[in-house]
Amino acid sequence: MFVKSLRISNLRSIASAEVSFCHPGSEEPPELPNVTLLLGDNGVGKTSVLRAVALSILSPLIESSGFTPYNLVRRTGAGVMPGAGLEAELVLHEQDLTGTRHSAPLNVEVTAEIVRRGDVERVVSPAWGDNLWEGMFHESSPAFLVVGYSAGRRVEGAASFDTSIRAKSRNIRYQRVAGLFEEGVTLTPLGAWLPRFQGENKGRYSQVIRLINDLLPEGTRITDQMENNGEYLFEHNGTKVPFGAMSDGYRAYIGWIADLLYHVCMGAPKGKKLVDNYGVVLVDEIDLHLHPAWQREVVPQLARALPNLQFVLTTHSPIVAGTLQAANIRLIEPDETGASTIQRINERIHGLNADQILVSSYFGLESTRAPEAVNTLRSLSRKARRGDDDAVYAFLKELSAESDEWTGSGEAFSPHSGSGAARSGTARTGSAKKSASASKTPASAAAVNKTSGGGAKKTQRAENASGSSRASNKARAKSARSRRKDQ
Repeated sequence: MFVKSLRISNLRSIASAEVSFCHPGSEEPPELPNVTLLLGDNGVGKTSVLRAVALSILSPLIESSGFTPYNLVRRTGAGVMPGAGLEAELVLHEQDLTGTRHSAPLNVEVTAEIVRRGDVERVVSPAWGDNLWEGMFHESSPAFLVVGYSAGRRVEGAASFDTSIRAKSRNIRYQRVAGLFEEGVTLTPLGAWLPRFQGENKGRYSQVIRLINDLLPEGTRITDQMENNGEYLFEHNGTKVPFGAMSDGYRAYIGWIADLLYHVCMGAPKGKKLVDNYGVVLVDEIDLHLHPAWQREVVPQLARALPNLQFVLTTHSPIVAGTLQAANIRLIEPDETGASTIQRINERIHGLNADQILVSSYFGLESTRAPEAVNTLRSLSRKARRGDDDAVYAFLKELSAESDEWTGSGEAFSPHSGSGAARSGTARTGSAKKSASASKTPASAAAVNKTSGGGAKKTQRAENASGSSRASNKARAKSARSRRKDQ
């Protein structure tokens, strides 16, 4: 099963919106056809979209699953809306249609309404009695696999994990997404289910181990060894570490990956490869606790290792966003009324650096510099435009960062000097002042004008455009050091 599109009305911050999702088999797919990334400020509704996907897919069953809606219907200054609506277009596969007379792939629509009476909400769906959704009502069926993970995800200890307690309060399909709606929901630990496969189904056990290792960064792998408390040992840079002793980033990531593979294994028919299963995976803040180096790789790794799973992800990371094409990204932002809208922007950020992405339309920052630094640049640019020679020098020095980073010698290089003269510390000799005064070159003036005319955003664009001039300054600095050495 994949979700093709979703229409949302009066759900939390979203008054009315429609969003399409990337999925394998779609027309003109991007390089990673199974990934949709949601971007937007805090509170605009990224998590609400993930919840809406889960609710719409599971709507035929959700009312009897153990799910209790909590303040999902939109509120405005005029009061609470009478209800919220969801309408999803799905692609169903053979595993979803077992026991029906339909053939795959099948495009279907499913609708749900969240109605409110007083302080109570409930989800109503006309699909309850439709035989098309029969597989959803059988817990061992692989049909309608949708799994969701919140930003507060954590793994329960293997020793205390009890599937029977969970089964009494939540249907298995709601269990898989409960973390998106409830706090305190824990993930299924590896030690609670994987050892059984090691004895009963070695082929599936090997597939799980291989997939986990494929999804971990270089230098880290799971072993087949366990601690007495049921935790698996991982080898990290040559050192064996139990799961509970790993860093937050590793535990958060391995935790939801292991939980996902558990649910895939529980439903997959014998003899079928795990990677051949279809489904929808919803992950809030995919970059949670991950180092920037890992953020560059995590989404492509997931998409390629599990090509038949459709991932709908959220992030605040420009590094994660930069690993995807514009076709993969949806931007959520408020309109003039404060209601959230969802749109696709045709602006390329794939392969750009983090600074460039942060000042793009997707993140909308005016500058990545600290506010105090931006104010300093604005002040210097105004002075420079009035003819202050010292301000010209100071402005370009701020824009190019400390020259010690270039020379590594404690000597500050003047970007104004045509001869590449060096200065010691921040002291300025008379000849250096003359050099700065004489160096109001067209290039210097252009840099000042770029930042002084349009505020902080133009300041940032001037910074981004100054890479080649910085390289030239570095070359002149090296030349100056060489001449001093020859003297």
